[in-house]
Parts: sequence; structure tokens; C-alpha cells
Amino acid sequence: MWEKLSDFIPRLRWVVLLIVLTLGFAVTQIPATWGAYLMTQGNTVGMTGVNGTLWQGRASMTSVEIDGIQYSLGELRWQLDPASVLTLRPCANVVSELERQRIEGQVCARTNGTIRVTNASIDAPASLIQAGLPVPVDGQLAATISSLALQGEHLRELQGRLSWTNARVQTEGNWTSLGSYASEFQYNGRDAIVAQVFNLNGPVELDGTVTLALVGGVDIQGQMTLSPAFSDEIQAEEWMPMVLESPERYRYRLDLQL
Repeated sequence: MWEKLSDFIPRLRWVVLLIVLTLGFAVTQIPATWGAYLMTQGNTVGMTGVNGTLWQGRASMTSVEIDGIQYSLGELRWQLDPASVLTLRPCANVVSELERQRIEGQVCARTNGTIRVTNASIDAPASLIQAGLPVPVDGQLAATISSLALQGEHLRELQGRLSWTNARVQTEGNWTSLGSYASEFQYNGRDAIVAQVFNLNGPVELDGTVTLALVGGVDIQGQMTLSPAFSDEIQAEEWMPMVLESPERYRYRLDLQL
């Protein structure tokens, strides 16, 4: 009996290897449109101009809708993990590029319509967040997202870090430089994204908490201190006390709802 078993094991290894190679070949030959279907099924991700294979494909234009706002991701390229397809939880390393915008990370799709993103990095112009802001903004955004989950149109999980370098705002036709800032943010699990915001350099010292409600609206709490030169440049002492409480010169308490 043991002799027969010892003869069977080497043959079993070859059978398993043959099955793995066959499945691997099948995955590399499946059209990319199948991969696009898996990534867009049951959610608000859209793709056009899809070509390649399920294993390695490309979409000439990709977009995603989050809580009613449409975001363009540009060209999307992906390379699928073949083993993840066998578990019906496909995961792919993806890269999307659009002008000065680049997003890279791992994206996994679930049969319940959930899209999960991990270990993602984002570089984009500040104009990406222009929607809903009262004044034009400029500069460069850089974010790392440790986890993000979308189910249909709804945000389920979010955690990461964000920096805004060479920040500028435009008021009355003129651009004003604000320096650079960073934040650590997460979804509170209910109705808002909460970010702890602080300055890296520049004329404004900032320490605050920003709460972005998913249904709209921004709440800002904290404090900031302006450098004397910057305060004079924007004539802060003439108008800022009308909107912010000032416990001492150049220092302001933040309590805003936008």
C-alpha cells in the first residue's frame, strides 16, 4: 500500500502543476472586458476604451462617483492577481494617470459590490478638490491611503494621510501663498470624514480639526496664528476679527461651518 502511495504522490504533483498552468493560461487569455465588468459590477466605477486581457489590461478613461460627485481618473492600467480570481475576490495592482494626477495602489472587488483600496498613493493638483470650495485653489496634493472601501455609492471605510504643498488661494484676482500643510484623516463610520490638520511651513501656524459631512458641509475647529508680515499683507486685523474670535494679536480661534 505504501509503495503504491509513494508512486501516486509524484503523479499527483504533476496533475496539480498541470491544473495550475491551465488556469494560469486561461486567466491570461480572458478579455480585459471581463476584468472591467468585475471591477464595475454593482458600484459607480465607469470604464471606456477597455482592451488587453483580464490578467493585464487598460481602460482609456475611468471615472468614479462618490456620494454624487463624479471624479475622473484618466487612463487606468491593471495587473490582476490570478489567485484572487479563483476565490471570487479579484485584486489588481492599478495605476491611473490624468495630466498632473497619478493614482497607484491595490484594488479588490467583492461580489457584494464593495470596492476596497489598500496601500494607495495619490498625486494630484489641488484643483481636484475645487468643487464646493468658495475660492480657487492651487498647489499639489499628495496622499497615502492605507484603506478605502466603497459599497455602491457609499463610503464604508477610509484612513490615510494628505499633504498640500505650495498652497495658494485666489481672492479678488490675486494669488496668495499660504505655505504647506498636512493632515491625518479617517471616516468616522457614520456620516463624515474627520481630519487633523497642521502646518508644515509658511506664514500660518495651524492646528485644527476639519469634519467633512458626506451629505455636504464642512466644520472647522481649532486655532491659527499669522506671521506679522502675512497679517499685514492680507490686512487681517481689519476684517478677520469680524469672522473669527481673536484672543490675542495675530492669533485666531477657528469655529466655522461652511
